[in-house]
Amino acid sequence: MDRSERLIQLISEEGIDAFLIMNIENSARASSVYFSGFTGSFSIILISENTRLLITDSRYTVQAKQETDFEVREVKGGDFIDVLKKTVNDLKIKTIALEEERVSLSLFRRISSAFGDRKFIGIDDEVKQMRMVKDEGEIEKIKQAIEISERAFLETVQQIRAGMTEKEIAALLEYTMRKEGAEGVAFDTIVASGCRSALPHGKASDKVVERGDVIVIDFGATYENYCADITRVVSIGEPSDEVKEVHSIVLEAQERALKIAKAGVTGKLLDSVAREFIREKGYGEFFGHSLGHGIGLEVHEGPAISFRNDSPLPENVVFTVEPGIYLEGKFGIRIEEDVVLKEQGCEILTTLPRSIFVV
Repeated sequence: MDRSERLIQLISEEGIDAFLIMNIENSARASSVYFSGFTGSFSIILISENTRLLITDSRYTVQAKQETDFEVREVKGGDFIDVLKKTVNDLKIKTIALEEERVSLSLFRRISSAFGDRKFIGIDDEVKQMRMVKDEGEIEKIKQAIEISERAFLETVQQIRAGMTEKEIAALLEYTMRKEGAEGVAFDTIVASGCRSALPHGKASDKVVERGDVIVIDFGATYENYCADITRVVSIGEPSDEVKEVHSIVLEAQERALKIAKAGVTGKLLDSVAREFIREKGYGEFFGHSLGHGIGLEVHEGPAISFRNDSPLPENVVFTVEPGIYLEGKFGIRIEEDVVLKEQGCEILTTLPRSIFVV
């Protein structure tokens, strides 16, 4: 049973006739790729028991026919809503499921107005649940993205020197990931040095890296649409005792979470185990974000590894484990691993040393 068939089985049990994906300028690209294989930025997809339809424009018609076995229709000079409306009428579809979070209010108003008395039902949670559990092919693509990222990081670290800017380091790493086989980057590479390393998502800047700086580098390649997300710490010269101490605390917090990670554990428990250790060491107020998040077609997706998620996690979910301590005005430390849950534990997909890289 393919993904579309599983989806139809799911929604038909709830009395829903069809699933509609509204991918406007990549607003629902992940679902477009997941269910149809189409990677373009514009696709209107209708999936029902007897229909697999993808509507796009002239930019993507040929590409869509290459990437998907869905019926492809090109919008020519008219509005895609007209094409969609005719299809819905012809198929006598009455109840339509969609991802509410992916549809703007203005677009929804246009659709609901055009479709008259059709009933719309949000199934965001159901789609997230489907995508959260990865098949072997998806896990392999994530592994490839990680391997590319790690090779590029090791090559880049050898070239980092005092006097470079954060932007130069980020550009070098992103170039090297592409050279190693990446389709692109999963997100803008974070390179935050010195006191800026205390910014959890510090955008690479024109700041010059100086001797004695700690550098937090958060990076990830994409491979066949799947993402990696890794963070490591670099020091320009031997790190201070304080940096070493904080790094060891973050590392131990991560280890404690990894030791209990297995199918059936909750995101809440994983987060609390790491957070409690950091709190015991006196740094609780300096770890503000959640412990992790799912990765896949998007670099941030379900499940949430946080106090908000007390649902048991199933086997074959892939997520990050990334505790951090951020001391404003001084430095920050974060270590991020990518893991896949198994029945008896977790498989750590990342292989880079978690020690501080001294250059």
